[in-house]
Amino acid sequence: MNSTLKTFLPIIVAVMLWAGLYGCRSAGALLKEVASTENSYLLGLTAGGLVENNTLQGVDGASEVDAITGATKTRFNLGIHRIIKFKTLTFESGLDYLTFDQSITYELPTFAQAGQRQVRFSQLRLPLTCNIPFFKGKDGQARLILKAGASLGWTISRSVTDRGSLPDYTFASWDYGPTLGVACYPFPAAKHYRLGIYLVLYRGSRIYEDIFHPAEGQGGQSYMKFGIIFQ
Repeated sequence: MNSTLKTFLPIIVAVMLWAGLYGCRSAGALLKEVASTENSYLLGLTAGGLVENNTLQGVDGASEVDAITGATKTRFNLGIHRIIKFKTLTFESGLDYLTFDQSITYELPTFAQAGQRQVRFSQLRLPLTCNIPFFKGKDGQARLILKAGASLGWTISRSVTDRGSLPDYTFASWDYGPTLGVACYPFPAAKHYRLGIYLVLYRGSRIYEDIFHPAEGQGGQSYMKFGIIFQ
């Protein structure tokens, strides 16, 4: 994939996501079907980060004494989403802020590489999901909502600290991929407000790469986030 395509592919993906919502009919006709809109505010914790090559897949010449390990710290996330309910479909999008803190340890005596790389970064993410409600209560609100869609991320800040002899690396600014989630509202709505919990899983494209992460999927962005949601 050439550098020009890599640069514009995240933008193309974002446009395609929105085109999936509006492409089948005119915007004016679609807006006539809007039943309601709601805002959701999310606050929680994030676990995950870069996918390390723990099995040394694709590394030629590795022996049993070589190893790559990783450790992540739980960080925080917050977001504001807009939920648009049509007659038959519900879509959700918005803006999320996530932070990550991860260490990658290289113990590769065969390649004369040993040390630890500390990676801290933060992202803004644009998710777009189709929501499926279940178990509606007397208030007409669903108690359980399943979500499926895609997410586009932009790394807005990054700090990398090396200790020891480590390979050169590249770190991309964009990643994108599928996302799945669930929201649960165990209690009836209080007037126009309700409180719930959410869980979101994401597995996306590669943002980190070095000679010991050559295979597809390695160095990709992957996380789980969970917390409380106020709607």
